[in-house]
Amino acid sequence: MIRSSQAAIDLIVMEEVSSQDMYETRYQHPEWPGGMSGVTIGIGFDCGYATAGTILADWGDKLPAPMVKCLQDTAGIHGSPASSYAHALRGVVMVPWDAAMAVFEQNDMPKWEGIVSRALPNSSELAPDSFGALVSLAYNRGAGGFASNEDRFREMHAIRVHMMSGQFAKIPAEIRSMRRLWPNMAGLRNRRDAEADLFAKGLAS
Repeated sequence: MIRSSQAAIDLIVMEEVSSQDMYETRYQHPEWPGGMSGVTIGIGFDCGYATAGTILADWGDKLPAPMVKCLQDTAGIHGSPASSYAHALRGVVMVPWDAAMAVFEQNDMPKWEGIVSRALPNSSELAPDSFGALVSLAYNRGAGGFASNEDRFREMHAIRVHMMSGQFAKIPAEIRSMRRLWPNMAGLRNRRDAEADLFAKGLAS
């Protein structure tokens, strides 16, 4: 059962692919989002950070076997090498919207909720909006930053500290502070604002 609110689910889908129409226009085929991403399909499913076994388990009953095998070959590949793989697979792999949403709702969301629950003490005390905002954050940035001392993860580390002490009201400001990391990337800056707003909405409820 998914703990996050529908608003949180909608936020993640919107940020990852915008809408069903946009998905069917632009994202049905493998993409490489750039940076250290791997070949990405569906609703932000990054094959570069998945094992071949996970790809088979999640997509084996959703896509034809030859497509799944091609995706398994990209497991563990991220950064610029993934770009050529994504380009080569664009005419080979096609992920329908229904399949993308099924994997997202049945596999990805429960997995990431579990990751966030294990990474952040007292997460069970959060309202569905607040909890879902943190799931969106981890879905985008990973959960390792919550325990990291690197400067690029200082706000995520602070969020964990606030969760441990029950000072939930301090968390929206930490989420907004992450905007410093992407001075020229409006999409990520806006996503952090939306997550902060959703977390605050959960506090108010």
